[in-house]
Amino acid sequence: MRKLILTGFIAMVAAACSPAPDATEIAVIPQPSRIIEGQGAVQIGPDNVKTAVDSSIANPEGYRLMARNGIVEIVGGSDAGVFYGLQTLEQLKDSAGYVPVVTIEDAPRFRWRGMHLDVSRHFFPKEFVKKYLDILAYHKINTFHWHLTDGIGWRLQIDKYPLLTEKAAWRKVKDEKAPWIGLELSDESRKDSADTYGGYYTKEDVREIVAYAKERHITVIPEIEMPGHSEAATFAYPEYACPTARPGSGIYCPGREEAFGYLEDIIDEVVELFPDSPYIHIGGDEVGKEQWSKCPLCQKRKREEGLKDEHELQSYFVHRMEEYINSKGKAMIGYDEILEGGLAPNATVMSWTGFEGGIKAANAGHDVVMVPLDYVYFDHYQSQNPCEPQAWGGYNNVKRVYSFDPVPADIAPENARYVLGGQANIWTENIRTPEHVEYMLLPRLAALSETLWSDTTQKDWRRFERKLERQYDRYAAKGWNYAESAFTPYIAEQHFNPDGSLTLRLATELDGYPVHYTLDGSVPARDSDLYADSIVMTAPGTLTAVTFRNGKPAGCVLSVPNLLNKATRAKVSYAAPYSPAYTGGGDTALVDNRYAFKRGDDKAWQGFERTDMDVTLDLGSVQPVEGVALRFLQHIASTSVMLPTRLTVWISADGGDYTLAADMPVAPDNDSEVVIRPFDIRLPAPVPARYVRVRAENMGTLPKEHPRGGGSAWIFTDEIAVY
Repeated sequence: MRKLILTGFIAMVAAACSPAPDATEIAVIPQPSRIIEGQGAVQIGPDNVKTAVDSSIANPEGYRLMARNGIVEIVGGSDAGVFYGLQTLEQLKDSAGYVPVVTIEDAPRFRWRGMHLDVSRHFFPKEFVKKYLDILAYHKINTFHWHLTDGIGWRLQIDKYPLLTEKAAWRKVKDEKAPWIGLELSDESRKDSADTYGGYYTKEDVREIVAYAKERHITVIPEIEMPGHSEAATFAYPEYACPTARPGSGIYCPGREEAFGYLEDIIDEVVELFPDSPYIHIGGDEVGKEQWSKCPLCQKRKREEGLKDEHELQSYFVHRMEEYINSKGKAMIGYDEILEGGLAPNATVMSWTGFEGGIKAANAGHDVVMVPLDYVYFDHYQSQNPCEPQAWGGYNNVKRVYSFDPVPADIAPENARYVLGGQANIWTENIRTPEHVEYMLLPRLAALSETLWSDTTQKDWRRFERKLERQYDRYAAKGWNYAESAFTPYIAEQHFNPDGSLTLRLATELDGYPVHYTLDGSVPARDSDLYADSIVMTAPGTLTAVTFRNGKPAGCVLSVPNLLNKATRAKVSYAAPYSPAYTGGGDTALVDNRYAFKRGDDKAWQGFERTDMDVTLDLGSVQPVEGVALRFLQHIASTSVMLPTRLTVWISADGGDYTLAADMPVAPDNDSEVVIRPFDIRLPAPVPARYVRVRAENMGTLPKEHPRGGGSAWIFTDEIAVY
């Protein structure tokens, strides 16, 4: 008896006594290949959903759904096709159990429709992994890339090497607090380490998860990192790292023959656990090859094999592991760095740094999965509002994910067949809870789903926007924690007018929702001013804006303080120049009313390398000054940007005689993640002044405990307000 699973919905339910609903737009995600709408509706009952498999349907994942004459028939090219038809049926059904009279013919564009989850940086329990698979199945995702080993977290039971998963091993690595793991561990993460840094999946767990995925027609691809990203493994078994490397260096030694035997033993156990996976993913990215250049065993290997450099040494390592993986009946897949030194003959490339590696591989006749980080890394931010939880890297909103096409124009048409498809990745350096994973996944997964399933001719952003409105309600009904970032207002454009007023234009990622705003800093309500075309500010104020959906606030609150303050458009002079790499917009960057987001690559930050920020603002006339507000960025884990060590403010009426207004040491903040420290310096009483000088002292050299200890320290700031 065929087992068919309809996630979150039992198709055979008792008929409800309700009238047929009015016709509405069919809002199925991903968009089907063909929809033929009829008149009326069919109410799902206990015995009126019929399923069958018809091998004449060309694509085994394709299906045909017909709702008419009181019944629903779903015919698939295979069990998988029937399953996807049932997912479509779930979306068609309204709250009363009705589906419209309709015929849908559908099949996916790509055979690799993938979603990744990193469980190595933070561990997620088995039951959540199952829930994750349910979410993927609902979106017709058929590949789960399970990132099981990386950095300080090895999450897979290996009988022959028990130290890999013994808590003593990872705890010792973590507690060493060595510089080489500084990027992996934030202070906040250490607080949660008992729950999220510990843990692994037993072999029984893995078999259960793989079987659960198979029932949902999802193939689980395991990733076992090599030759780099293996800190925990090389700490537990240092005999497989280079003899010249420090403990837990994270990189296997290609000069040690026994290192290959060790990895082959692991592959043997992995293959047994994932019998249905055609691939073993080896990672292969970001290998610190400088260790190999100093290792006598590696240099000996290079001479013996006639290898000219460490890139070719990596290629030698990858080729050997591919041969072994192939001998087990599996194909090898790795990130685009496996192209370095020459690609292994049968390897599949997962292109993450951009499209270039995938283009090169496809045009050379190698299979490719596109995963460009600037489009489909779901650990990136979804909006540029401070309310967003800590994320990693850039900014990929729903619309950007929807614009992703796995087949770029630079791939020759005859080679497009080598693009198997695409996927999105969730790395969890900053993601510690299942709820946070769901927040980063949804609704971007809906955009990815349509991109990978639907033909380009079926994609339509405006239609997708409308469908997403229904999708949010479906997520809510299932209890899934989705992000409302796409509703969050932002300043899309601003400019100063000849009369000194400021014009602001707001936008939201999703159109058609009312935005209400205030200019006095209060949180807008439904009776606050309704945003129309623009906002013109003629006096100082704080802009606050909120989007409303179904009469309730949705998304984050936009709050921009100190607009049109006394320093706005002041003349700024610099005692030392800002960095040409981080101009913030030039000489007006600190007085242009533009605030930066909590990412070091935001172009609104102005940077000073190894020098103090020392600026003087000419307000244009003598006027009462009550205080100065400014803020600074720090991100220890990823950048060299630190808080200043001291902050000093002087004021002057004539530009000659300055009075000290404030002089304060800045307390250090040891949080390794993003910190934006605001300062609001208030004078005891208003003082007449035209000039305001602000100096923020740079520590100059990064302390030795910093991941980049000994390097140049930076100061980043974005705006100085005077009131």
